Amino acid sequence: MVYTDLFFLLALLPLSVIFSFFDESAEYKNTVLIISGLIFIAWGRPIAVLLILLSFIFDWAMGLIVAGLRDRSRAGAVLFLMLDMLFNAAIFIVYTRGDVVPLPDKLTIKESLIPLAMGYYVLRAFSYVFDVYKGEEAEKNPLCLLTYMASFHFMMCGPVVRYKDIKPQLRERRITGRMLSEGASHVVIGLAKVVILAHALRLVKLAGLETNDVTLFGCWLGMAAFFGEAYFTLSGLCEMSLGMGLMNGFTYKKNFDDIDSGGLFTGLVKGYNTSVTGFFSDMIYAPFKDKKLLGAAAAFVCCVAVAAWYSFSKPAFIVGAAAGAVIVLERLLYGDRLKKLPAAVRYIYLTVLSMLVFGGLYFGTVYGFRKWAFGLVGVGDKYLLSKQMKRVILSNLFVYIAGLISFIPAARGLLDKGLEKLKGRSREMYTTVEVCKTVAKALLLLMCVAAITAREIGV
Repeated sequence: MVYTDLFFLLALLPLSVIFSFFDESAEYKNTVLIISGLIFIAWGRPIAVLLILLSFIFDWAMGLIVAGLRDRSRAGAVLFLMLDMLFNAAIFIVYTRGDVVPLPDKLTIKESLIPLAMGYYVLRAFSYVFDVYKGEEAEKNPLCLLTYMASFHFMMCGPVVRYKDIKPQLRERRITGRMLSEGASHVVIGLAKVVILAHALRLVKLAGLETNDVTLFGCWLGMAAFFGEAYFTLSGLCEMSLGMGLMNGFTYKKNFDDIDSGGLFTGLVKGYNTSVTGFFSDMIYAPFKDKKLLGAAAAFVCCVAVAAWYSFSKPAFIVGAAAGAVIVLERLLYGDRLKKLPAAVRYIYLTVLSMLVFGGLYFGTVYGFRKWAFGLVGVGDKYLLSKQMKRVILSNLFVYIAGLISFIPAARGLLDKGLEKLKGRSREMYTTVEVCKTVAKALLLLMCVAAITAREIGV
């Protein structure tokens, strides 16, 4: 099951929230989350439940063993930590390469969501044992750990919430009216990012990259739309996760940072899916961060590891190595000088470099990548923009404008300031603005449900 399934949105999610109010105890609320989480996991793929339960039992046992060994035998603790890492890697490989789910030949976001979900699961499972190895207390209550492992709030696409950060909330939490309201808002906005905005960007991607009519603007816009589709799909799912957590009494950090040219390519990589990059950084990079050459080498290995986690394939390894090489160059050679250049120059650097580095994830073949790369500079182009691209852009223009406003921090800030200014004029205006926002979100939810229904019946 995914977050955009109508059964999940209209039945499983609201029922899990409603049932959580029948008892105030955390034990009861955790039981509700375990049951609903297992239904979410088993929907259409019953074997996934067996993998999850097997992994849970193994990780719980490994946590207790590592905690018992870390002070008496560091080597023994490392051995069992590595055993847990190999076990979770095996779970991931069996799930993604054992015909449990079909994998696409190249990175297409929609088809990659289920493998990514299992990737988030095994990374979260291993992060628990890793944190125990680093000094955190092992969880003796299996139901608390199972709630953390099986809850659907962060099952689909992150964030990778560390057990040490959420442990107190598993034992005691309250759901307030404000949390319900804010959580529902996050769910609706995240759903709109995935269902409406990412879909509209997918149409631009297909018009620009999946066509025999290579055009200059089509190559640029198509690849930009590919990144936009990936960004809004994953960030939208993470925002839904954040909202569902609030609706069930949990709070945790956001998973995507706004793009800032000041951080250069290194900052771009670190700010995208921060919980994943942060965990790999803690595990691989952090021990060497104060050593220039070793730190650069560790950053390179970290990039390759993250890329392999996303897609265990040859193109992913190549792209990860290319990204790691750029980060090494920024760290050792030209990063400090580039930071002194104007922001516009840095953004151009980021845009061009990101397209060239990550474009390989989309094409997967040298021929496709080469044809697109030449198209970026006008080689082989018949004209600037195809008729199909013009039609797609004009029919979805309002959606793209809304997407830019939600993506650009300055635009979001102006909108928020304008609304706050209106609300501050009078009590009546405050009420009017809040009612309008609620109505707008309700309409947005209806639009999303209608879009999902239309696509399911093939309209």
